[in-house]
Amino acid sequence: MKQNLSSFWKPLLSLLFGVAIAVFWAVPYVGGLCFQEQYQMFLFDTDYFLERIMLPGGLADYLSEFLVQFYYMPAVGGIIIALLLVGIQWTVWILMRQYGAKHDFPGYLLSFVPSIALWCAMGDQHVLLSFVVALLGALAMGWIHNRFHNRLVIVVFELVSTALVYWLLGPVVFVYAALMMGDVLMRGKRRGNLPTALGYAAAILTLTIAWILLTTQTLQYPLYRIFSGLNYYRFPGIVPKVLLVVMVLAVVVPFLGMAPIGFHSSALQKLQQSKLVMAVSYILVIVASVFGIKVSFDKLTYELIDYDFLVRTEQWNKIIEKAEKEPATTPLGVSCVNLALSQTGQLADRLFEFYQNGGEGLFPTFTRDMTSPVSTAEIFYRLGMVNDAERYMFEAQEAIPNYRKSSRLTRRIAECELINGNYKVAAKLLRRLEKTLFYRDWANRTMALLGNEKAINRHPIYGKLRKYREKKQDFLYSDREMDQMLGLLFLNDKTNKMAYEYLMCYELLQRDFNKFMQYYPLGRFVGYDHIPRSFQEILIGNWMKTHSDPRTIPYSVDAQTVNNTLNFIQIYMQNPKDPQLSQQPYVSNAWYYMMVRSAEDAAKKKEGMTEVY
Repeated sequence: MKQNLSSFWKPLLSLLFGVAIAVFWAVPYVGGLCFQEQYQMFLFDTDYFLERIMLPGGLADYLSEFLVQFYYMPAVGGIIIALLLVGIQWTVWILMRQYGAKHDFPGYLLSFVPSIALWCAMGDQHVLLSFVVALLGALAMGWIHNRFHNRLVIVVFELVSTALVYWLLGPVVFVYAALMMGDVLMRGKRRGNLPTALGYAAAILTLTIAWILLTTQTLQYPLYRIFSGLNYYRFPGIVPKVLLVVMVLAVVVPFLGMAPIGFHSSALQKLQQSKLVMAVSYILVIVASVFGIKVSFDKLTYELIDYDFLVRTEQWNKIIEKAEKEPATTPLGVSCVNLALSQTGQLADRLFEFYQNGGEGLFPTFTRDMTSPVSTAEIFYRLGMVNDAERYMFEAQEAIPNYRKSSRLTRRIAECELINGNYKVAAKLLRRLEKTLFYRDWANRTMALLGNEKAINRHPIYGKLRKYREKKQDFLYSDREMDQMLGLLFLNDKTNKMAYEYLMCYELLQRDFNKFMQYYPLGRFVGYDHIPRSFQEILIGNWMKTHSDPRTIPYSVDAQTVNNTLNFIQIYMQNPKDPQLSQQPYVSNAWYYMMVRSAEDAAKKKEGMTEVY
């Protein structure tokens, strides 16, 4: 009966562990899955396979990219990670049994430790799945090695497998070597021939290092990268210590199951059989795991990843809901919120209901990395600034540290080339996407548009952007004169409502009242059914600077907006630091940003300045 119970609860715990992993990645951290998917392009192509397999760890790299492409479907991505981590946990447990573990507790509990540590390590968004695949492969090879008993077979297997494991899986071969060395030492101890076993173990380590050095003679890589992995981490020059910790745990934990062997005290046996001790131990591990995972996944980093994911999937209402719960404070996050407001027709009405940080809240300053230009490029693309969208996407793709290409970015670049009529370049990019799994159908459909001017002009997106885009050949983009860029964009096509709203909001966020009043009359071309609330508040305040009677305001303004704005101005004039100003409806009034926030920003700037003599 006890045996049946044991065979039941162990798979159940592994299953629950896998479900927790799958739900974690597919629900709260779905953005992290799509982040990994969008910075690679797996091609069903022979040359692509050969390019991967010709480097150490190439098979693990190839298999991981094959799996990561399925992150396009987040539920499948979560299941894939769950299967890999549970596979590592179960393999560690099997190794523990091979090395002599006699008790399910605490042995089975300890078998979860390497997988939990790896889960924490994956909180670094640049840790690649190739490390997970390689580690599982190395542990599996250790299990296979331990199943042989013929000495000659073992020696031949070790000679061949050590080289293969390094070339196919990479430096996790040291995990495999350590498992072999442990097995040799254990057998030597049982046979009473420990000195010989020590010499054999040293020979295994020497063989491993020799194989690595011999097989990498022609590779032009620094030695530290040869021994730390070419494809485990997205940044080539960095060796994360957390991956080394995981590797050490994957070696040490399988041998911990031997600890109770040789102890026969009745107290220890009772402790191992105590259900209370078992329950408390599992609870402590769960609490420690939750804390470790929470600490490992940086909140700000994944907030930006989530915003980019929501922009990519055009979940505009979710972006707004997210910002309502917790305001975005970074330029990238604020720009995504403003884009969502624009796409839902709420930007000019609700601009100041959300945190704003100047013009960067619409167009973040360009940074030469693989993440920040992407969301900004999406803004440019929807505005009709097609060339600038393509340039930002291209810069982001070229900034990917491990020199991979991106399916998402390549798709957007191809669309920009299509809109601009550069069909040969677009065709080249589309042919590459035709070799992918999840972008193939789109590439085939888009390929049919090449050269078909009528079809492109009728397209609901490409046709509209063709009308919006700047067509002059000598046009120069300047991120320091965004209002002029937006003004030219709007004058090029006065149906471009987004360009007009971004122009007006840009002037408001820059606190440039003169340009706002200068450009405001252009709104007659947009076809508003009412004056947006943020515009009303500015118009009312400007009018009351020179007039005393609000009834003379020559605009169609809402009576409640007039009252709120006049009350704000009155309170501010009496006491600029009145606590009422930080409450609704005053805190979301445009004049709060113009006056209160302006004073706060000036004070912060003054505090940050240092005098130079």
